[in-house]
Amino acid sequence: MKKYKIRWQPERSLAIIYWSVTLIFLFLSLTFILERAEVHWKSMIFMFVFLLLLYLGYRRAIIVHKNGLQINYARFWKTDYFTFDEIESVEITANFVTINLKNHKLELRLSKKRVGLFWQSLPEKVAVYSE
Repeated sequence: MKKYKIRWQPERSLAIIYWSVTLIFLFLSLTFILERAEVHWKSMIFMFVFLLLLYLGYRRAIIVHKNGLQINYARFWKTDYFTFDEIESVEITANFVTINLKNHKLELRLSKKRVGLFWQSLPEKVAVYSE
């Protein structure tokens, strides 16, 4: 089985807040560059923070292994791995995926193309419900 790496975003309001904060650091960096008409150390710090947040936001992914799902979060220290036996069901609506586990549930937002790929990559023993 091929390993798929599927990018995801959190619920819409959290994604808007995260990416707004990320872009604020870009604009602050550019503002410091324009104020001094040269590259200043403060602008480099803000640019570094922007690039770090950009990388961490791009790091969010679901990796489908043959035994389970590995979910990478924007926090670099947090990675979850769930076997397919721990997953009770998966609910898919438009571009929103809810993974129901035995003790909690995960809500993820995927692009429309990625929803189809995620659905196809799940084994048949996982119950998938869609609207």
